[in-house]
Amino acid sequence: MTEDQFNTLIAQSVKDLQIKIDNCKSEFKIGTYKRFDWNQETGELIWSDDGVKKVIAKVQFVGSVSTISNTWLWSWENPSILDGMKNEMNKVKAFGKENKIEKLTTAKWPAEEVDGWEMTAIAAHILKAKGAYRSPGKTGFTFMVFTDIYWANEKEKSSNKTDVPDSTKASPEI
Repeated sequence: MTEDQFNTLIAQSVKDLQIKIDNCKSEFKIGTYKRFDWNQETGELIWSDDGVKKVIAKVQFVGSVSTISNTWLWSWENPSILDGMKNEMNKVKAFGKENKIEKLTTAKWPAEEVDGWEMTAIAAHILKAKGAYRSPGKTGFTFMVFTDIYWANEKEKSSNKTDVPDSTKASPEI
């Protein structure tokens, strides 16, 4: 893949992810809850109000941006992330190898927050994710994609409307 083709892929993936994020905000009211927690053992990101679970997303960690070292680190290289929370990123890495895209195959590289969103958008595209989230921390941001998202009080998972392929909006925001 040429650099121009990769840049086009990034731009389209970011637009597509913005639609999915907007749909998650609209359908599941993401961004309105008092609290969120993620759990590596269950592979879930849970939004809640006053101790009551509202929305649950099954997630895969994509990677993190350090505001200390100004670098991106893919989850597949991060030993603090359980295998079950990052195993789907091997598909993203394989896509990078097949298409000779260094940013998708190099474990750690100089980056800013926007790079985290771009890598998350590409991961969401490759994995056909339903949305994404950026979790702030003391030294940076952790990025994850939703493989599923549903209301906590529903026994069956939602068939949310986040499969819209195209968008004209700017970069993802949470």
